[in-house]
Amino acid sequence: MLMDYVQQGGPVMYPLLACSVIALTVVTERLIFWIRMRRAKEPEKVKQLLRLVRQGSYEQACELGRAGHDPILRVLACGVADRALAPNLSMEAQAKEEVARMDRYLVLLDTVITLGPLLGIYGTITGIIRAFGFLSAAGVPDPRLVAAGIAEALITTAAGLTIAIPAIACYNHFVRRMQQVAQEIERHATALELLLQQQRVDGGSRALPAAVGNDAAELSLAGAVEGVGR
Repeated sequence: MLMDYVQQGGPVMYPLLACSVIALTVVTERLIFWIRMRRAKEPEKVKQLLRLVRQGSYEQACELGRAGHDPILRVLACGVADRALAPNLSMEAQAKEEVARMDRYLVLLDTVITLGPLLGIYGTITGIIRAFGFLSAAGVPDPRLVAAGIAEALITTAAGLTIAIPAIACYNHFVRRMQQVAQEIERHATALELLLQQQRVDGGSRALPAAVGNDAAELSLAGAVEGVGR
């Protein structure tokens, strides 16, 4: 049945068939990826990592994040590891890698979405040209030949839309899932950055009285030395 439509649709049906295979392969691969991604979510470990950072256990937090399968954990682990330099830049770089992993092969699906209807339109044009060619080639054209050209035009259009409609639905679903994960990563990365910033501020405020005390001791010592000199 399928091969009958392919033959009736003419040569344009072969690239359309290739597009359908590519779209089906990408959608299947991405569905498997997102199923694994859902199973890899570890919100409790994310909370535990932030708790360890709040307690100052940075090494344990890094080990926890690097051992996890959740992309949020990997991003936070990079921020904790580079807390003394630029944690925001480190987390941003890791987040880009995670987004690139989620965006993999979607460009192929986007191409199929655009190319499928265009190939369908092209097949429509060639089918109509073929039908009019039969009309002009004979004084009394054979209806079956004209019908073959019209069938080619209609079948290719239907095939292009049949490929593009479910492909664009799947594409939008994958993009939406990717945006949700990216928002979660950004939210937790911001929380970690604020936590590290607060710890730096608290550390500086604790160091300030000690520094003032040292300065006062030095001034007292200098005054005592001057008094001895007199």
